[in-house]
Amino acid sequence: MKPKRKHFVEFFSPGTFQAEYSTRSIPSWSIAKAIKLSKKVIERHGAKPYGFQFVTCICADPIPDGEGGKLKVVSKEVKRSGMHYLGGEILKFDDVPNTKENKILRSNMECNDMPVLVVNNNSWKWTAEFKKDDVVVDEKGVIVRRGNDKDIMAYRREKIREFRKRYA
Repeated sequence: MKPKRKHFVEFFSPGTFQAEYSTRSIPSWSIAKAIKLSKKVIERHGAKPYGFQFVTCICADPIPDGEGGKLKVVSKEVKRSGMHYLGGEILKFDDVPNTKENKILRSNMECNDMPVLVVNNNSWKWTAEFKKDDVVVDEKGVIVRRGNDKDIMAYRREKIREFRKRYA
């Protein structure tokens, strides 16, 4: 087989210390199809996906190794989407109460230049940085919030500037 591009969707679910993930083949980068597939994914301890990313790879069949066997051809990733969160709430640094319970969260947000988070609890609660290429989608696949929305981009820039002044 001649090398060709194939599309995949990687589902991410809450795990221990880091996310669990599963990969499925998909005909195209279709949010609606990925959401439908996500409903069938169950990870360890019954965890369900909080989000997914699309990936496009160049793939090829194994090739002869010259000794009667075959060599596996490793796929090459050529494109990856931002995270598509399956619902979730956008949480800005200024919205996190400055309390004892939130001290570590606020400190991590400041020290790691992450002024905007997404909190997703469609499975177990998962909190992550809401990056520029990330989106929140509803159950129908409609994008309801983008990491590159003007208000989020402006807030992110301003807060990172403040964080860096504080630690300069």
